[in-house]
Amino acid sequence: MTRAPQQQPPRPANPVIVDLFAGPGGLDIAAEVLGVASIGVEWDPPTRATRDAAGLASTTIGNVAELSPLDEEVQNATVLTGGPPCQTFSVAGNREGHKALDDVKRLATRIGDCRSAEKFDLVWEEVRAETDNMSDERTGLVLQPLRWIVEKKLKTASPYQVVVLEQVPTVRPVWEEYAKILRGLGYAARCEVLHTEDFGVPQTRRRAVLIARYAPEAVDREIKFPAATHQRYRKGAQRLSSSQKRREQQEQEQQDLIFSTPEPEKPVPEPWVSMRDALKHHRPAEFVVVSNYGSGGDPKKRGRRTSAEPSATITGKFRRNKLFERVGSSKSGEEVLGAELGRLSFEEGGLLQTFPARYPWRSTDVAQQIGNAIPPRLSLHILGAALGLGEPGKDVLERLRDWCPPPRSADGSGLRSLELPSPVLVRPRTSLQSGRPTQ
Repeated sequence: MTRAPQQQPPRPANPVIVDLFAGPGGLDIAAEVLGVASIGVEWDPPTRATRDAAGLASTTIGNVAELSPLDEEVQNATVLTGGPPCQTFSVAGNREGHKALDDVKRLATRIGDCRSAEKFDLVWEEVRAETDNMSDERTGLVLQPLRWIVEKKLKTASPYQVVVLEQVPTVRPVWEEYAKILRGLGYAARCEVLHTEDFGVPQTRRRAVLIARYAPEAVDREIKFPAATHQRYRKGAQRLSSSQKRREQQEQEQQDLIFSTPEPEKPVPEPWVSMRDALKHHRPAEFVVVSNYGSGGDPKKRGRRTSAEPSATITGKFRRNKLFERVGSSKSGEEVLGAELGRLSFEEGGLLQTFPARYPWRSTDVAQQIGNAIPPRLSLHILGAALGLGEPGKDVLERLRDWCPPPRSADGSGLRSLELPSPVLVRPRTSLQSGRPTQ
């Protein structure tokens, strides 16, 4: 007896996103390309300057803890996204980190157990008092997305229809705990670790992602994550040939097996996207990147990637990595380095994160902004799955690649449409607040 496939929870109508800890716009720019309105909450002034130059809407108050989901600028949001800082418990084997993780789980359970607005207000005051006295204030920030979810559900008639949270892989235990709590609140929820190169990002980076949909009558329904579109990178592995060439090879093999039952057609992944692919207009010749970080704890063993491979994870210190001409390989297989080249520029670092080439980075901490961001191309796939929009097509990917910042007004700010009468799918660069420009 065949089992009927599980249905997905219903797709949210007219999604409007509020993005907590929004950064320079790795998720917001993806939402804009998809035609979904978004507004970001970001406290860092230099990062807000980048967002403003990019024409992305930001709340007037930048501190997530000082805002409420009931505030005018964000009250129409139906989708909550965010990547809260999780450094306090993201170091494997760190005793303090494990204690912080236990504290977050315990306090998250208290918040999630609230079933009335009055109870929530009492519990939140106690939780806030405890987190304010912790040695690292960032521990409490991890609870903010849950605070927003529970408060909106208990104090309004319109709970968030979709929740998307992401962070480094060591935060997965927190998302697993969140998933349990969210099921008790009427959400179907699931978390996975995604590899960025699986989705055409020219960089190896892993992110723990939680996707939840409000489905009070079907909390056990399956949450589908985006399917990989590209080859997974492994050290020493051969890069695949183009998918078109391999499809032709498969067709020929099927024709050769005339009397056999053909196998069901499987998706053919594209080869991984290399640094050379991403930077071909900036660095046409082959090169080698020598990492600033030592391998295996030995600073003398610097990791190396050739331009035919994806970049290692782009961090806020990516400009410390050295680049050299690629001369060839020795008999032992080691890369022979030529002359040292210029370091990666901000634009190149952004391209390796899949930001558009013309992204208007601002201020003096640009490398940190780039390193902290979620890659927009990964965001396209995550939002596509979470909102039921499907895999981004070629036209969407081209819109991301060719994106340009908005024209500037006389006062130097980005021009935006100022009207959004209700939470609907809208043109890019609009505010969630009707009749008033964001700052």
